[in-house]
Amino acid sequence: MVSQGGRVRPKTTISFPSTIFSVAVHPSRPLAATGLSTGHVFIHRYAADANDSENDDDSGDSDDGHIAEKVDLLWKTRRHKGSCRGVAFDEAGAYLYSVGTDSVVKQASPDTGSVLNKNSYDIDSTPSALTATTTHILVGTEKATLQGFDNRTLRPTFTFADLHDDYITSISHLAQYQNSYHLITTGSTTVTRIDIRKGKISTSEDQEDEILCSCISYPPNFEYSPDEGRDSNAAVPEKRVAVTAVMGTATGVLTFWMKDNWDDQQTRAILSNESIDCIAEYPDQRIIAGGADGIVRLVDVRQRKAIKEYEHGGEDGVVAVATDSWGRIVSAGGEIVRVWNLDDEPEESKRESDSDDNDTDSDKSENESDDSDDDGKKSKKKRKKAKKRKKGKAKNRLAANARAPSKPNFSGLD
Repeated sequence: MVSQGGRVRPKTTISFPSTIFSVAVHPSRPLAATGLSTGHVFIHRYAADANDSENDDDSGDSDDGHIAEKVDLLWKTRRHKGSCRGVAFDEAGAYLYSVGTDSVVKQASPDTGSVLNKNSYDIDSTPSALTATTTHILVGTEKATLQGFDNRTLRPTFTFADLHDDYITSISHLAQYQNSYHLITTGSTTVTRIDIRKGKISTSEDQEDEILCSCISYPPNFEYSPDEGRDSNAAVPEKRVAVTAVMGTATGVLTFWMKDNWDDQQTRAILSNESIDCIAEYPDQRIIAGGADGIVRLVDVRQRKAIKEYEHGGEDGVVAVATDSWGRIVSAGGEIVRVWNLDDEPEESKRESDSDDNDTDSDKSENESDDSDDDGKKSKKKRKKAKKRKKGKAKNRLAANARAPSKPNFSGLD
């Protein structure tokens, strides 16, 4: 994105008074919602593009000659007692949903912050994941339970328990089925596929590495029509567009799941020496990945390698990533949110792609030596140790505040 005089806009940086737990970007407007460890929720408006005059009115040249960007705080409020574990816009951007360690899920107006609905009674334990679809609000909990709520009334509609051996780390909607019923959840070392009309369909093999995040990468020509399959009981259409699910693990590996095979990963790529904590879809079969090393990576799913890297920084690493309608990357970690343009000056990925380490069965030699077997055993032990260390860190993050009762009545910015 080039501004006046051909000068490139620098990244936008938004600072917060406490640790960030989650971030969400509006599907069609330059709005970023942020949930904090204190239970506060903020919404900021940032510049959409170089022609965004509303944000350029008072912007001037910065000391380094770049065009300074203006960021407006639309509203903030303490939305939850304890920490805010998740924020999400619905697919139309009409509502902002949030959930906290008080086990309360709330629906609010993105423009005013006023609470429109809330549910204070039907979440079985501390929430660990939040996702919104065209029909439901999906909450994953530390008891490995997935709970669904009507996205208009927040009344409970379904509950699926014991999906994993540990808390649910992510929820992804499988839009390739052309309805809002098919999902995958991750937790501990497994992937579970769900049809919310029928319950759990399958659970993957043990991946021997804790799965911390997931997203679905769709091809450029994919079109989603949620009403197309809403009234159909057919579990799987005969023809579906080919998609790839990408998952980040505690040992810094990305795993790739293709061709509707949810039993086991089909290939993998080493991305970092530290955990991959968050990923998000990006156009043209690319994804954004952030992790404990503080690096935000643009990854080509087809090549299975990082093609650009951005230094988010901070000791806490990157805890959340998202993309907006203008192709900008939003990363959150520590007490900072950064908004990146792909034209910003990144650190290009100089490593040789570790995707050559693709662990497909077909790539394995039938005549592996004893030394190779020994190395494999050592590698597996290292992965298990790293998984245990990461699991301890993750549980500590999720145990930030004790559950507190909520008031049955509310008004305004409650």
